[in-house]
Amino acid sequence: MEINNENIVQAVVIMDIFNNNFDPICNNKPMAFLSVAGVALIDNVLESLALGGVGETILFCCQDGSKVKEHLRKCSQMKATWSLTMEVNVLTSETCQTMGDVMREIYETGLIRGYFVLMNVNSITNINFAFLLEEHKQISKKDKGAAMTLVYKKVSWEHPLISWDKPIFLAADGNTKKILIHEKYRPKSKDKTINLPLEVILSHSEVKLHHNLADANIALCSPSVLSLFCDNFDFQTRDDFIHGILINEEILASSLYYVLLKDHQYAATVSNWKTYQVICRDILHNWVYPLSIESGSFYQNNYVSTGNHIFRDTSSILSRSCTLFEDVLIGSDTHIGDNTEVTKSMIGKRCKIGKNVKICGSHIMDNVVINDNCNISNSFIDENCIIEGNSKVENGTIIASEVTIKTGTQLNGNIINSETDKENEKTLHKSTSEGEWENDSSGAGVDEFIGFEKSWSDSESCYSSDSSAESSLPDSPVPEDTNIFLQEVIDSLARGYDEKLKCDFLILEINSSRYAYNIQLHEVNFFVVRALLSLPVLTESKNVLSTVKNILKFFRPVLSNYIKTKSSIMDCLKAIEDSCIKCEWLDGKAGQILHLFYEDDVVDEDSLLEWREDLKENESPIFNQTSILKFFEWLQEASEESDSD
Repeated sequence: MEINNENIVQAVVIMDIFNNNFDPICNNKPMAFLSVAGVALIDNVLESLALGGVGETILFCCQDGSKVKEHLRKCSQMKATWSLTMEVNVLTSETCQTMGDVMREIYETGLIRGYFVLMNVNSITNINFAFLLEEHKQISKKDKGAAMTLVYKKVSWEHPLISWDKPIFLAADGNTKKILIHEKYRPKSKDKTINLPLEVILSHSEVKLHHNLADANIALCSPSVLSLFCDNFDFQTRDDFIHGILINEEILASSLYYVLLKDHQYAATVSNWKTYQVICRDILHNWVYPLSIESGSFYQNNYVSTGNHIFRDTSSILSRSCTLFEDVLIGSDTHIGDNTEVTKSMIGKRCKIGKNVKICGSHIMDNVVINDNCNISNSFIDENCIIEGNSKVENGTIIASEVTIKTGTQLNGNIINSETDKENEKTLHKSTSEGEWENDSSGAGVDEFIGFEKSWSDSESCYSSDSSAESSLPDSPVPEDTNIFLQEVIDSLARGYDEKLKCDFLILEINSSRYAYNIQLHEVNFFVVRALLSLPVLTESKNVLSTVKNILKFFRPVLSNYIKTKSSIMDCLKAIEDSCIKCEWLDGKAGQILHLFYEDDVVDEDSLLEWREDLKENESPIFNQTSILKFFEWLQEASEESDSD
């Protein structure tokens, strides 16, 4: 049977990013081989394209094409899943300096037969490309000049994917999604105003404005895109193309559209070190499913999870006295020594970590040796490096491959290219924007370097434009999906309490409901506690406090599964606040409820004191409740007695 090539979905992946944001790490290896959550970018991209229905992919390399071809050959020998369903071709040209040059070169080859997907190697996504490309085709039937549909993910304005990248302001026709205005701003721009031409408003019945879009660098293209690049040599980047189309729409007879991804779809670009950190964390938290830490090993189940988003390869060797706290990835054949602590960090393959080492918020690549008594904080260490004992590496330090850091060295935001190349050593200094670290040699140009965040970025609650830290306060409306989720959790827990079911089964039910309704982790923490305090047995109880005590005792394994970090304890306390305000059977009993949670070690004193400040600041109706005042008086007295003893 002959294959109809016209129906095969084609994709073009540009393998170069044409900036120096990842120097010096990508000086000696292609961007495609940069490891993100333990998997090379090229493996993630090919896996996502194959899963998304793409049948033929063209990888265009401006450098290191031979290394990419060798990698593909090895992947095919290992029977990578994408190699079974997708044809991959590599084009190379060392003369191309921009994306525009690449597009013109591809046009000359004649390999693109029709509509196609255009993306960069640093795009991470789990979308269905074939479906979205079909949507673009339908748009093209209505508008013959439709050249490109841009793909965006709507997130909250505080999300680090846009706060540390170039934010986009987009205005579009509300009925057709045709783009009318598309502007980008520098990260943390101080611009407070946006000019919106009056004719844009008057000439359309409905105009939608967006300011909170994460750009995935993915576009759905008509065949005319390549010829437009060829005919307009001032189109050197995708932004040039967008700007040129919008200001010359009538001359070029072309137009642009956009599409917003649904809640369960993920798309982001590894554009700088800050977005690198965020995306690594998102993969670890399973936001990019089915892409995962297994993608690079082609679905061989080599990792075990120990909870709290901690994954380690089965061949790794951990000392019994080492501690892994949360958000940790340990690669194969890695050894971790006694009394070493690791949190919010990713460690590659065949690494040797010594004794009494502290690693926090850092990314350590393969074959790295870290000797005893070192402190590694919010830094990136590339392959084959040696960090000798008693060294401190912190505040966004970036160390390229094959570097040895001498005993007792202290690095604070340095960029180390090689042990001997001191002239290329740069220092990251703090800019006027809080938390932003910049290369001191960078200016205001396109290639502005943005280093690591000074702390591990938290994006868990930022994937909806409506998400906020106050989303669980009583005056916030509860979205329908979360309302349904809460009711399902109440039903599951009520049945479990009545029938004395094992808590492990109930946790599985809660997690199943979570994924069914795409509920975020902080919301799960909140609603589990909210459900426990809303069980039907409480509404019928003559002694509510005694019943709550029995409920906490029975469901202790459930609480231990969800309430175990500082942030989850704060979610728990907010749920107690919400319940004591809304549930009449808990009216006036907030202090006693807190006492029960405190006695069961669900919440701790520091979190309680911090939460009380939040009550005061938010003018919560329970702040001055008699039972609350008495509880905190008792807590203070108990603390003073403990100190005196």
